[in-house]
Amino acid sequence: MAKVTKDDRKKTGMKGGGKSGKYPVATVAQCLSAIKLRHHGKGTTASGVLSHVARSKHGKNPRVQAALKKAREADKKKK
Repeated sequence: MAKVTKDDRKKTGMKGGGKSGKYPVATVAQCLSAIKLRHHGKGTTASGVLSHVARSKHGKNPRVQAALKKAREADKKKK
């Protein structure tokens, strides 16, 4: 798991109204952690987390792309 600080959350967290979930995706490790924990958030949906990670600076990283593909396939099977 990636280490996340308050500064990370302020700088790169998801910007939303109210108490929506804030999770940083400033590094590849944080992107992978966000994908892994996508179902644990209360302020956002799993698909919202995946799209947020995909649009991030590291969204084109091969490791992140592979994790996104695997996560989307797993979520599709659950439906």
